[in-house]
Amino acid sequence: MSGGVLIFTLSDANPATKGAGGITSQDYQLATSRETTGVGLSCSGRLAAPKVPVFQSSRKFSASFFMPAATTLIDQLSDAWPPHRWAGVGVVVGCSGGADSVGLLRVMAEIGASLPQSGFLVAAHFNHALRGEASDGDEHFVEALARSLGVRFVGGRALKTKSDEASLRSARLEFLVDTAKSLGCRYITLAHSADDNVETVLHHLMRGTGPSGLAGIAPHRPVDDDLVIVRPLIGVRRQSIRDYLVKVGQSWREDASNAETVYQRNWLRNELIPLIESRYADATEAIGRAAMAQRDWRDLIDSAGADWVQAQAVADGKVLVWRDSETPSAVVIAGLQTIWDRLGWPRGEMTRDHWLRLAATIADQDPSTNEQRYTLPGKIDVRASGKSIRFAVCNT
Repeated sequence: MSGGVLIFTLSDANPATKGAGGITSQDYQLATSRETTGVGLSCSGRLAAPKVPVFQSSRKFSASFFMPAATTLIDQLSDAWPPHRWAGVGVVVGCSGGADSVGLLRVMAEIGASLPQSGFLVAAHFNHALRGEASDGDEHFVEALARSLGVRFVGGRALKTKSDEASLRSARLEFLVDTAKSLGCRYITLAHSADDNVETVLHHLMRGTGPSGLAGIAPHRPVDDDLVIVRPLIGVRRQSIRDYLVKVGQSWREDASNAETVYQRNWLRNELIPLIESRYADATEAIGRAAMAQRDWRDLIDSAGADWVQAQAVADGKVLVWRDSETPSAVVIAGLQTIWDRLGWPRGEMTRDHWLRLAATIADQDPSTNEQRYTLPGKIDVRASGKSIRFAVCNT
């Protein structure tokens, strides 16, 4: 361990694999020269090496929750995200330097290089600057890996030092979206695995989620009309990704803070799930199957929710919703969540109780009780009066 980071390097790897993307512990230290540009937050940007072909998207995402262990990681990603449908576009690959994102970057580069249509990949790394030299080492590692694969690299650095999970996630996403839009990319790919999905389901359950929260992480999610987030490894177990990296002689970085159980995710991963699996050996797979069934339900409800939103007024950061006691609350909540996402309002602290309160306010037809005003997480002001309810961000 050095600087709070473990770097996994295969000492017996053939040096010849470096040309195919293999990285040793010395390689990442060579990436010391970088330009500084403003991308999103405080970002250091470097476009390393030529463009690499990548694949084009279909809106359909054909991933079962767990891929068969016998197939290779390349086959698993190709089955989930058919390459012939993704040729000729720009794709940002979020890469922290950890095993999952390194595996995603390597596999996408390998698949893309074999396609006849020319697109390009961008390896994007966001440095939260929370671990000093260790954080900088992660960034250097990813840049060197991108160079070895012939992939563009863009790095971002946080201006603020907030360390809570929600703030870190929000800062990364902002950086990735800004990077994708500035370079004209169509997709952002993230390396969430099947294990991440199970952790998310348990996290939502402990917080008090409804049925939609039990659907876990969405395999794909539109940011807007021009940009989509895709998670092509959502059906792949974490260990399968590491097995692939070992097989190809590829090292990765391991953040020592992942062992700190002060973060809820780490506690779930390192303590709760192993405890559950000590009694229920197949618990992770079982939770995954349940999440997949909930995802089918969620897709149906989301479609109905999108139709419901069309009857409301959403403009200039303000929302006008009409009283509605006939539409099922699940559909209303799905529609409200669509509105929140469209306006960029934070949903991290919105619990099931908050959504149910909103749905109850919308359904309330009693003139003696329907005059209400309250504030939701994210400083969202709710004013209910007469036949309508208005939402807007508080200015104070």
